[in-house]
Amino acid sequence: MHVRDGLTVQVLPFVRQDQYDRLLWCCDFNAVRGEDSFVRAQWAGRPMLWHIYQQDEDIHLDKLDAFLALYTKGLSPAAAEAMNGLWQAWSAGLPIGEHWLNARNYWPELQENAEAWCLEQGLQADLAAALVQFYLNWI
Repeated sequence: MHVRDGLTVQVLPFVRQDQYDRLLWCCDFNAVRGEDSFVRAQWAGRPMLWHIYQQDEDIHLDKLDAFLALYTKGLSPAAAEAMNGLWQAWSAGLPIGEHWLNARNYWPELQENAEAWCLEQGLQADLAAALVQFYLNWI
């Protein structure tokens, strides 16, 4: 365990998927890598940081920008800028200390946004239902 002021970082071994979901739910903030962990972190309803896999010609940054445009839509401009700065710096391999401190200034708003995003996604139709509806509308 590593502790600095109010931050505690606990390094954990790999866990089964059901344990991983519970772990995400128990954390105040989740930093994840990979698409599956990214989706699961969204379902946890906590502020998060996604380290996106790099792709040729930096196409991953377009994907990141597209997500952030949707994810930060409900935030104040200052909070959205703080979140964008943190995610962009993290994904570019740049120092994130100042971006982290800036994001912390908007923590209650970021928490509310993460919870609202999770609930909003839960209202979306699942793929099977959407395909059935598409088919019914088509015929």
